[in-house]
Amino acid sequence: LCIWSKADAFPDCESGKAVKRIVVPANAASARFDNIPAGTYAISAFHDANGNGKLDSNFIGLPLEAVGMSNNPKLNGPPQFKPARFKLAGSTKINIRFQSL
Repeated sequence: LCIWSKADAFPDCESGKAVKRIVVPANAASARFDNIPAGTYAISAFHDANGNGKLDSNFIGLPLEAVGMSNNPKLNGPPQFKPARFKLAGSTKINIRFQSL
């Protein structure tokens, strides 16, 4: 999972441009980002089904593994920052639904 404060490189967790990245087991019921200041953010997540540490994609950039984002926008192409953004002010619970394209 990665939390983002801007669209730059979203949702590529490997870019190093996310505010914070955490790795949790696929069977985890929840995950937590700590020490994130109030602001506007988006969360991206992917299920690393083959365990290679990255989100695999096809030749046009569509994910080959299940992905999810805050606000659970329906994906009709590469994930975008704007539909996933939300306001964070204190403790916030976000439910993410994974999708395969």
